[in-house]
Amino acid sequence: MSVTRRGLAAGAFACLGLSVAAPAVMAEPIHIGIAQWGRHPQLDAVNTSFRAELAKQGLVEGKDVVFDWEVANFDASILPQILNKLKSSSPRLIMTISTPVAQSAKQSLKGAGIPIVFAAITDPIKAKLVTDWEHGADDMTGSSDQQNADSIIDFTRKLIPGIKKLGVLYNPGEDNNLSVVERLKAAGKSAGVEIVEAGCDNAADIPIRVATLKGRAEAVFVPSGGMMQPAIPAISASAGQISLPIINSSAVAARDGLVLAGYEVNYEEVGREAGAIAAKILKGAKTADIPPVRVGKDDFKVLVSEKQLKKLNLTLPAGLADCKCVVE
Repeated sequence: MSVTRRGLAAGAFACLGLSVAAPAVMAEPIHIGIAQWGRHPQLDAVNTSFRAELAKQGLVEGKDVVFDWEVANFDASILPQILNKLKSSSPRLIMTISTPVAQSAKQSLKGAGIPIVFAAITDPIKAKLVTDWEHGADDMTGSSDQQNADSIIDFTRKLIPGIKKLGVLYNPGEDNNLSVVERLKAAGKSAGVEIVEAGCDNAADIPIRVATLKGRAEAVFVPSGGMMQPAIPAISASAGQISLPIINSSAVAARDGLVLAGYEVNYEEVGREAGAIAAKILKGAKTADIPPVRVGKDDFKVLVSEKQLKKLNLTLPAGLADCKCVVE
């Protein structure tokens, strides 16, 4: 049976090897490495809530634990470097935020004996981090941000009643994006919504790929990922030229008025679950014995941009009238 978010119990943090040998001797704090793909509100939320969960479990930052934090600035070429830097501090474990970082850690830290907790991984199986949802790997396990495809389609049909064709702008070079497309196709087929693909593996080509959706799709969904989310301003500008509504996997863009709606995983929960997993490992559990967790169907937050509703000459449908999700 796969584990859904909400499943990991907290529990008191016992000594974790931090007990003192004598009253006058204080134990050294343990080191936990954090490797983050880049600075982005979703990834920052994972980082913050991961630390908060460990604090809740009794690990006081600066006293019991030191977090060694490295950011790759969305540059895959420096990942081996920052992972080796984290390794040099002899951490008790390393937390990796996003798919590219976790995949690099799988290779760079192979045989190092350092447990890895991943977070914000859309599809850890497709990314070859674990073999299934029932077991962790010998070296890693973690918390997935895999969105429920049925929920995305259901929300899209409420937002745009009668929609028949939904575009998906994605990077075919990212395993997490490919997983989203596959799952949306299956969910769309069941709901009578055709998925229109717009793959793009070069950020400079995004405006061209968005333009190809004119007349072919009634809205476009943008999944999370290292290429698409930083490019939301460019996507918004291109979609605006053809009056194409955007449903984004990050709610921040809706708050900023760049997209019609944000349908976002609760990334605080993603980080909290990663922290709960880390706590289990620090208390002696093996990564192979901890199944990766993923979001439940209701672990999402929705925002709809009033600015975009007006710009697209749309009104909030009756199905969302009580959502309390419209932002100016």
